[in-house]
Amino acid sequence: MRRVLILFFTLYGGSSLFAQYTINGNASQDNCHCYTLTPAINFQHGSVWNNNKINLTQSFVYTFDVFLGCQDLNGADGITFVLQPISTSIGASGGGMGFSGIDSSIGVTLDTYQNISDCDPTYDHIAIQLNGKVGHCIPADTATNVAGPIQTSATDINIEDCLWHTLKIVWDAPTTTLTAYFDGVFRLSRTQDFVATVLNGNQWVYWGFTGATGSLNNLQKFCTKLSPAFHFLSTQKRCIGEPIQFIDSTVSFAPIAKFYWNFGDGSPLDSVNISPIHTYASAGNYT
Repeated sequence: MRRVLILFFTLYGGSSLFAQYTINGNASQDNCHCYTLTPAINFQHGSVWNNNKINLTQSFVYTFDVFLGCQDLNGADGITFVLQPISTSIGASGGGMGFSGIDSSIGVTLDTYQNISDCDPTYDHIAIQLNGKVGHCIPADTATNVAGPIQTSATDINIEDCLWHTLKIVWDAPTTTLTAYFDGVFRLSRTQDFVATVLNGNQWVYWGFTGATGSLNNLQKFCTKLSPAFHFLSTQKRCIGEPIQFIDSTVSFAPIAKFYWNFGDGSPLDSVNISPIHTYASAGNYT
């Protein structure tokens, strides 16, 4: 029997994927779901905020692609995922990754430069930090450095490697636990009543990213995740006349409004099933 090779399918994101964002400083929009926080130029800063506040009494899982640049030894400074109730027009310059000075805030910092004055470790590091404070010194920063710092990547001390990486942020509202994963690996978490202890009772917050460069720089970007994918069961036969089930394994930042499966054989699009079953009448390679 000749086997059928299936290559890819397409999908369209829901309207929430295209929610309005406010872009500040040197940040810019690259396409419908990707943003540059800083170009590879010294003394730049940028922030991007979603204009729709989210309610921290409800859990969320946000998945992003992040790009920290291509310069390791001479690269700086990093980016921060931030929750704050203040405004969509804030962000800072300098070594604080654009997060420095944002009061009443929670930040997951991805720091790519060792600032000795902040007691930074030598490796690129991740931490959960509060109120725009980016130091890791003990005891000076104990109240605001509530998790980490640890190595950002579980496998490499350097994330300024000219590669895209995945950052997943999970908020579990019932337990008030904030968790960060990098490239699919758990890195750190913090359980704390942030609304009461950090956000002055505000359960509604903006989310966004900040970034900055100083006397060193890097190109720093993020995208809301949209990666269409599928897989087959290990027992799936791919033969003429054999029903083939495509099992969706898409990763999407926002809810998907509609799937459109094009099986490449001239048959009608399937816009009904998330994991459709299709039968090919002729052998061949199908896109």
